[in-house]
Amino acid sequence: MNYLIAYATTEGQTDKIAKFIAKILSQEGHEVRFHNVSDLSGGLSVSEYDRVIVAGSVHSGQHQADLQLFVFANREQLGAKPGMLISVSLAAAFPDTADEAKGYADTFLEAAHWKPAQTVLIAGAVKPGLYDWFEKSALLEGDLAAHVNEDLEETREFTDWNALTEQVSEFARL
Repeated sequence: MNYLIAYATTEGQTDKIAKFIAKILSQEGHEVRFHNVSDLSGGLSVSEYDRVIVAGSVHSGQHQADLQLFVFANREQLGAKPGMLISVSLAAAFPDTADEAKGYADTFLEAAHWKPAQTVLIAGAVKPGLYDWFEKSALLEGDLAAHVNEDLEETREFTDWNALTEQVSEFARL
């Protein structure tokens, strides 16, 4: 199979996840093109691929604008083939915020008019070295405050790599 992994990243965790997915698919014998949707060069055509994986992260309740635009602009081509949405958020890491994570993905898909074959909610990471005062304050006072260290000194990764491997392999078997 020929896969396109189209992604958007803000702090780098979705980039890491997309590369991990590419490695899984490559090891299973598939061809993979890896594309950051913020890069407008390269003449990308979704119709050239058998399957498409779209990955993006949630910040302030929304996925990246570039990702939304990519999916909306390519919704007909995406709808014509098996697709997967990987929605990366801290809300996906905890049982008490799982519904919130699902809501982010549902809102994104509804706005984009896309119904992928599979939607995966995957936890991201906290990377305090990249945050400004406002972002740190929002994290410490929001729904996830009980799950992060108050000092926000060190990066903490919540991504479940084993679960992601299983979900990507399952999608490849569809």
